[in-house]
Amino acid sequence: MNQQSNPPLTLFDLLARNWKQQSAVRRVCFNDDNSLLAAVCDDGTVVFARMADNEPPEARISTDDGRAAIMPRQGKPAPLIRTRINGANSVYAFTGGGFRVAGEGGVAHVSRSGETVGTVLSSGARLATFDLCRATGALAFTSDGRLIIHPEGNVAEKFEAEHPGGGNPTRVAFSSDGTMVAAASGDCLALYRCRNGLEPSLQVPLGGEPLSLTWDAEGRWLALGVEGAGLLLVDVEAGQHVFLGDFPGRVADVRWCALEQAFVASGAFRVAAWSMRSPPFQDHSRGALTTGRTGMALVEAVAVQPTGRLVAAGYGNGQVVICSVGAPDELVVRSVGGPVTSLQWTSDGQHLGLGDALGNVAIVSFPAQMFK
Repeated sequence: MNQQSNPPLTLFDLLARNWKQQSAVRRVCFNDDNSLLAAVCDDGTVVFARMADNEPPEARISTDDGRAAIMPRQGKPAPLIRTRINGANSVYAFTGGGFRVAGEGGVAHVSRSGETVGTVLSSGARLATFDLCRATGALAFTSDGRLIIHPEGNVAEKFEAEHPGGGNPTRVAFSSDGTMVAAASGDCLALYRCRNGLEPSLQVPLGGEPLSLTWDAEGRWLALGVEGAGLLLVDVEAGQHVFLGDFPGRVADVRWCALEQAFVASGAFRVAAWSMRSPPFQDHSRGALTTGRTGMALVEAVAVQPTGRLVAAGYGNGQVVICSVGAPDELVVRSVGGPVTSLQWTSDGQHLGLGDALGNVAIVSFPAQMFK
């Protein structure tokens, strides 16, 4: 008689709650009090996953002969909160536990219950990209080749600048304190100082579509993934830049690790990382940090613990691993699945949100003793 046995439980089965959507997940984002994970899908829908868990890993840990083991879940996770938002392309955490949700036609304020409680920005023109500065409340977006800033979120006041090169910027990002803003098109990257207007600061020709645009916490360094050109690193203070072109794939995700003064990037067969204590301006290998192990697929998404040194990396074959900046050892959290599209840690570094190209939205909760 043929006997069928259940496959062994994986770490992902034990630690994660997973929900399946109808289309690929574009972006995941935790709210400011870590009570919700928002996910934007390619079909424009927005859903919220509750962080509250009736069966957290800590409650399922048992000890037998001095060995700790996590017991499997008995029930299903609470269903997602489905909002009425349609046509969304990005989501940002906002004060009070809510979110700002951006789409082609404008920006809406969505409460933690999933209700649209107001229109923050309504535009007759198509919004190409949008960013929100948490420090000042300023809004930035691009439309018809122009960069438009509403200081302190006041839509009655605005600063405008025509993007150099004639292209329409598809990436825009504030520095953390809101004093600088960067906008990138396929033609060039342009930096502005935000004072009583937009004061041009620096311009760098690109020659490829921007894929990611990220400031470090101090506002000195700027990293930009460029289609076909790898990664552009800009020293804003010195007005210098360098292209790091030795990437086999697209640098669609770059994150900064303040604790290690380093950045990590996707686009290689392992996590690409450099220390900014020795910036790679003269020699591209200078400051390179061996992080994690080399895999069989390309890294598609990365995320760094806000106050730690752990990096989550998601691969094109669905694998998700955890490693430390500058260390080769790694923990496999998920071994297979859809190509990973988005990763984010909670502010306390105990939970990891992820989305993939098969429509999976997941929250992975790590017991506190796991990383000690």
